[in-house]
Amino acid sequence: MPSRPDDVRQSLGLPDFVDPVDVGEASLAASQTWGDERPATARGLSTGDPAAGVARPFGSAGHESRFAGDDSGDNASARPGRAGRRRQGRGGSSSGFGQSSFGTSSFGASSSGVGARSGAKRKAKKQLTWAEKAERREKRAAARREAEAAEREKDPIGYAREIVLTQLTAMPRSRSQLADKLREKEVSEGVIDVVLDRMEDVGLVDDEAYAAMLVRSKLASRGLARRALRQELKRKGIDDDVATVALEQVDDDVEREQALVLARKKMVTMSRLDEPTQTRRLAALLARKGYSGELVWSVIRQVQEEAS
Repeated sequence: MPSRPDDVRQSLGLPDFVDPVDVGEASLAASQTWGDERPATARGLSTGDPAAGVARPFGSAGHESRFAGDDSGDNASARPGRAGRRRQGRGGSSSGFGQSSFGTSSFGASSSGVGARSGAKRKAKKQLTWAEKAERREKRAAARREAEAAEREKDPIGYAREIVLTQLTAMPRSRSQLADKLREKEVSEGVIDVVLDRMEDVGLVDDEAYAAMLVRSKLASRGLARRALRQELKRKGIDDDVATVALEQVDDDVEREQALVLARKKMVTMSRLDEPTQTRRLAALLARKGYSGELVWSVIRQVQEEAS
């Protein structure tokens, strides 16, 4: 019994406005026009080759039997259902994409190759423990010390001179600081005296100029009093006589003005505190800077009066 157009349309999943007979005739005409001149891939796709994974298009033998009304068992078993044809069509399209130049197989292979190479590089780099890293640092330090010892034995004065010039390039230093650095490098005392005397003769080492510069710098940046400045100069290796001369530029008026600057700046941050707390914190600040007790209480009274 021939199939009705409505049954064929439902079995093929066609819209209502498409005539199954017209579709079958167009597919049959296209298959007769192409013949066997098509490439093998095209023949496989159009004939429903299982290797290509594409559903059989219209115009093939299976669909011709449908339009002819053949309901035999072989054709019925060969025809997939509506849901099966949809799954087969989706699978065929994905297989065709996989066979193209943009296929997932080749792209995945290249990506996996890059990942394998990067993983091999990570494995090739050995992870060192803390003990191994410390051992490497010690070996590098030992090699550096050996090179310095060889250079020191070859030309001790030139070796010491290079150390002094390197230190002075970074920042000004006193003679005592430079001598300590040379002793760290295991330079003999005789070579130290020769090199530093030569540096003083040419004006590269001048403790008086260094002390005056240090006093001006610490007074402006940290607001230190004369007592704290003297301790700073002593720590840098400046003699007491040189320090006394350098501190002459800080008289009582300069010291009081600097203490007022510090106290006023601190009062801005303590406007909501009570007076005893303000007094305690101001006294601690000025004492740390090296100011005397008499000057501290005088400055505190003045700034509190100004704030009130």
